[in-house]
Amino acid sequence: MRGAKRSAKNTAKNISLLVLCGLMGVLCAVNWLMGLNIAQMPADSALRRLHDRFVGGAVGYEIRSSGVSAADPAQMALTVDGKLYGVQYNLTDIDVGITATRSLWSQALTGEGLRQADESELCTALRSGSCALLRYHGAIPMQSIAGWLGGSWKDNDRLQVETLVYAAGVQRLFVRMADGRLYAADAAVSQNALEEAQKNFRGLSCSFAGDAYAVYPETLLFDSEALSLPVLKPAQINLFAAQSGTGLEDLLGAFGYTAYTDFYNEQDGTVRVFLDDTSTLRLNASGLVQYASTDGSATVSAYDESDITDAAALDAQLDCARLILDAAQRAGDTDTHASLYAVERSGEQTTLIFLQMYSGVPVLGDADFATFVFDGSALRTATIRLQKFQPTGGKRTVMPAKQAAAGASGAERGLMAAYRAQDGQYVPSRFYLKNAAE
Repeated sequence: MRGAKRSAKNTAKNISLLVLCGLMGVLCAVNWLMGLNIAQMPADSALRRLHDRFVGGAVGYEIRSSGVSAADPAQMALTVDGKLYGVQYNLTDIDVGITATRSLWSQALTGEGLRQADESELCTALRSGSCALLRYHGAIPMQSIAGWLGGSWKDNDRLQVETLVYAAGVQRLFVRMADGRLYAADAAVSQNALEEAQKNFRGLSCSFAGDAYAVYPETLLFDSEALSLPVLKPAQINLFAAQSGTGLEDLLGAFGYTAYTDFYNEQDGTVRVFLDDTSTLRLNASGLVQYASTDGSATVSAYDESDITDAAALDAQLDCARLILDAAQRAGDTDTHASLYAVERSGEQTTLIFLQMYSGVPVLGDADFATFVFDGSALRTATIRLQKFQPTGGKRTVMPAKQAAAGASGAERGLMAAYRAQDGQYVPSRFYLKNAAE
């Protein structure tokens, strides 16, 4: 009897040991998988699937954007109690306006079927009743704007838009392309969404230019515009300063490097070149950031999935570029932010171009502020020209839009406020934008 009990105990111990040995083997395998550079493996490989099963990969599922917009509107407007009110070039006012009108735009941007429209049709719609407007700098993909505002535009022809106008009186959405072309589509917004937006929206009294001036009919003309902006002077950036240590580590991390990555110095220590087997990152202490990767692989990957929709891939690329720009601007302590200006796509290659913004106003230079080139999910090249500014104490009042509209010619259809370099300073001014279609 005792022999039988002893035998049962030994069997239980042996089984326990076998189970523990099996668990140790599994844990070692998981630890090995997590240490691999899995981003370089094909998404449909057996090892990649095994890795994703253990560490929570999402192969087979469409990725989701962070929902954070890569571009802020330059202007917004909404009809309230029969009167048009607008906000412009102010990040706080724009954020509040977006919150107030999000439900309206999410409904207006859930549709399809754009067709070419003419200016007279838009002018009539602007007089037909309540209207809402969003205007961006440059050409922004319409599907991206819809995604940021909770909509889901169905047309997948890579539309690049500058201005959106919803006219409640005719229930139509008008879309202005960056080259001046005008399109329209049916759009229905519930009365509740419109009334809720009107209840929460705040702005300054303004009106549409209509057909009274040579500018676009949807141009906002403020009744008592006094856009007074500070004159700026360049300030020194030092990415390698001691106080920038954490910021520099974050910037390296954004490009897939660590503080222990191999690097060498150039130009008396003012340039550091970080490199690994697949990519090179060149940092100039004064703010120039340049990244390049080989065709075979990349340190930075926007997404892992092998089969995702066109819109989801672009959203992931925008998120990837935006996060890198955030890290770069923190490292330089620039007190500026970036805003998407243009998207150029050719085959699998996507080029993203960003403006540098100071308190919601673009700072224009001789070259683009930031450019990212993606080949599918892989970031191939990136160039960022960081700048830092300080107010001089002086201010300039930008020419009012009414006055600028009155002086516009047939080809000068758009208006823009921006900073330009002038005599060693950056001075705000009103600029005319020509219609490329003319």
